Amino acid sequence: MMLLGIDTATERASVALYDGLEIHSEHSWRSGNNHTVELASYVNRMMIAAGANTQSLSGIAVAIGPGSFTGLRIGLGFAKGLSIAHSIPLVGISTLDVLAYMQPKVDCVMLALISAGRKSIVSGRYIWHSGRWKTDGAPYITTWQEVVQETKSGSFYICGELGTVDRAEFAENVIIAPSPLNVRRAAYMIEIAIKRLDTGDLDEPNSLSPFYLRTT
Repeated sequence: MMLLGIDTATERASVALYDGLEIHSEHSWRSGNNHTVELASYVNRMMIAAGANTQSLSGIAVAIGPGSFTGLRIGLGFAKGLSIAHSIPLVGISTLDVLAYMQPKVDCVMLALISAGRKSIVSGRYIWHSGRWKTDGAPYITTWQEVVQETKSGSFYICGELGTVDRAEFAENVIIAPSPLNVRRAAYMIEIAIKRLDTGDLDEPNSLSPFYLRTT
């Protein structure tokens, strides 16, 4: 089993290649608006290093959002193109679920955050249940000021694209994830996808579409 993971949902991008036993290679970087130029190049390098080609792939995992319109369109278009051209099973994964999957168990509510532009962010609320993080409602557009207000009562764990937010604004009841856990990694997305591939829970490439949350 050789799986390719692609995440270009925001300015932070990540690609990874699983060779059936372990993650053979992974690259996570701040792409900005260069997804079109950089994505194919990084994927090609990984495939060459692994001595593989597109015919070697038995599955593709791709981030479907929330995220930026351009980033999602590029990543999803690339993944769908490979899937359709070579009949490779495809699995779409929530951007926020990747972040959540990376986090340790914490006895409080978790907010997974990604940038939404125009000083807005997308927030996904999660709770720990039955040994894993599970969504607690639909993701929503918010701002840092609103997040600070939301977390003033109760206990919270925050992870994701924190940018230049002033950590001092948060009270002692808020835990901020360490830097390595704030970077979405395609290797974790592949781990989520393996479980779906094993059960045949696949997406139809022609109908799979990105999930956008728009600011007003």
